[in-house]
Amino acid sequence: MQLKDQESTLQYIHISIPEILLGHIKPKNSWQNYDQEWSYRLDPPHASHPFQRDLYIIKSKNIEQEDIKSLLDNIIIKNNKETQNIEGAKKIIKEILDLSNNIPIENWLEDTGNRSIIESMIYKNKIKLMDII
Repeated sequence: MQLKDQESTLQYIHISIPEILLGHIKPKNSWQNYDQEWSYRLDPPHASHPFQRDLYIIKSKNIEQEDIKSLLDNIIIKNNKETQNIEGAKKIIKEILDLSNNIPIENWLEDTGNRSIIESMIYKNKIKLMDII
């Protein structure tokens, strides 16, 4: 299913997600096309949070042809944080992960550096929106 163009200002999304919610995502550590507009990459588990995975979603017509580093650099240069569309990002995340609208996605865009290890452990079973551009 192709996502609607209403989220066209969004170019990049980074989330931390419980592994249990990754049922239909291929566990490769490489960029994969989702549809003609979006691609994603799932990181392997970290020792510090083994049941939580980082997922990156990027707007790209053909991820296999793209130079990811230059694509990300261009996105960061073009966009600023004031144009964030959190609701649009949540919609894209739920679409790609095939999640129910009842599953909450917490906004960790601000003040994540000041969160403690304990807070991270408490929120380990929740989807955390880490960055959008």
